[in-house]
Amino acid sequence: MRLAPRDLNAFVRRNRLRVERQLLLIRELIREPRDMGMLFPSSSALADEMAGALSPHMMRSGAFIEIGAGTGPVTEALLRRGLPPERMIVVEKSPVLADCLSKSFPNVRVLCCGAEEMRDYIGGSFRARAVISSLPFRSLPAEAGSSIMSEIEAVLEPGGLYVQFTYALIGEMPHVPPIFRKVRSRFVMYNIPPAKVEVFRKPKWREAPRDCEVG
Repeated sequence: MRLAPRDLNAFVRRNRLRVERQLLLIRELIREPRDMGMLFPSSSALADEMAGALSPHMMRSGAFIEIGAGTGPVTEALLRRGLPPERMIVVEKSPVLADCLSKSFPNVRVLCCGAEEMRDYIGGSFRARAVISSLPFRSLPAEAGSSIMSEIEAVLEPGGLYVQFTYALIGEMPHVPPIFRKVRSRFVMYNIPPAKVEVFRKPKWREAPRDCEVG
C-alpha cells in the first residue's frame, strides 16, 4: 500500500524524531551510564502500562511528578491518557534531555535537577498524587537510591501512587519504603529489553505499615 504524500511526510518526521531521540540517549548513556541505565527509549507498550496505572478519576485533580523522563515516551503517554500538562512536573537530571523535553512538551514544567533535590525546586510542602519513575535504581549507588526514595516518599500525598519500571523481572524493587503497599505488578514483553511495571501506594496516616499486625 502506497502512502499519500501527507502520510509519508508524517512517517518521515516521526522516524527522524525517533532516531534523534535515540542518539541523544546514546550520547547521555556514554556520558553518565549509571544515571541513564538504558540504551533504548521506553516502548509505547511500556509507556502506556505506566500511564495506565493512573485512573481517569485520579487524574481529575492534584499534581503529578515524572522523574527520569529521558526523551519523554512516558510523558507523551501520560498526556495522551488525558493528564493536563499544567498539572505535570517532569524532573530530568541531564541538561541535554531536559532541553529536549522542554521543546517537545512546552506546556509541561520541566525541572533540570536530580530527583533527590526536587523539593528544593518545587517547595518542601508540595505534595503529588503520583510519582512516575523511570530511574534505574538497580544501577545507582545505594546511598543515592535511598536518598531519591526518601524524596519520593516525602512528596507523595497520603494515598498517593508510586509507579516504577524495572528490567529486573524477578526480585523486589530496592529502597521502597516498608510502609508502601504494592498494588500492581505487570510484565511488559514488548520492550527492549522486557520490563516490569510495579505500582505502590503510600498509606494514609491511619493505615498500618506493611507486614505489621493490627490487634
